Amino acid sequence: MIELSKDSLFGGRLQIKQSKSGYRFSMDAVVIAKQADINADDRVLDLGTGCGVISLILAHLHPDITVYGVEIQKDQADIAASNVRDNNLEKRVTILHQDMKTLSLHQTSGSVNVVICNPPHIEKFCGRISFNDQLAVSRHEIKITLDDMIKVAKRMLCRSGRLIMIYPAERLVDLTDLMRSCGIEPKTLSILYTRANKGAKRVLIEGIKGGRPGLRINKPLIIYNADGTYTETAQRIFGF
Repeated sequence: MIELSKDSLFGGRLQIKQSKSGYRFSMDAVVIAKQADINADDRVLDLGTGCGVISLILAHLHPDITVYGVEIQKDQADIAASNVRDNNLEKRVTILHQDMKTLSLHQTSGSVNVVICNPPHIEKFCGRISFNDQLAVSRHEIKITLDDMIKVAKRMLCRSGRLIMIYPAERLVDLTDLMRSCGIEPKTLSILYTRANKGAKRVLIEGIKGGRPGLRINKPLIIYNADGTYTETAQRIFGF
């Protein structure tokens, strides 16, 4: 049996269980959930939901939306479903234990307005792969590649639907190239830095299915001041 920890967000109003020794959600999941531009009544698909953290934060912040979280690892999907029940969000969040490559529109009651994801970002044969299967699948492109994921997003999105992703800055060219080749036009880009004097670590990107060319680059998102304290931006993002 997987040993779990419990974390509280929003002053205890959101409780999230996650594995103590397996994959644990990171800053990336919180950043994308808090920064995502979500509209009232949006139908959102969270690809690779893990313990459900992105789905849960979105549902908490936006009480009029419906969220579907998809997870291929059964233990993670079970934890996510339990988190949904613990937070009384069953009417608005549905967890699907599913290989996203075989996901159908029927399972989400039609196309969605937004696909959001914090995907595995290390190519399958790059870097050291963890002996922990949960960590390996969550970090490396073992079960799903970036190309696969973007194709799933295109299939599941409605016309003019939006894909929102957080991804390593060093793979930005791969990301934008694959988005465009799948008919999802990159429209908004935010570059995430841990510190102002360090190189970029992550990018937060939004693309529109069938959108016209034209990319807006937002102000940088910087997490830490020189003294190690959170910047004002980070305090707003992480200020639960």
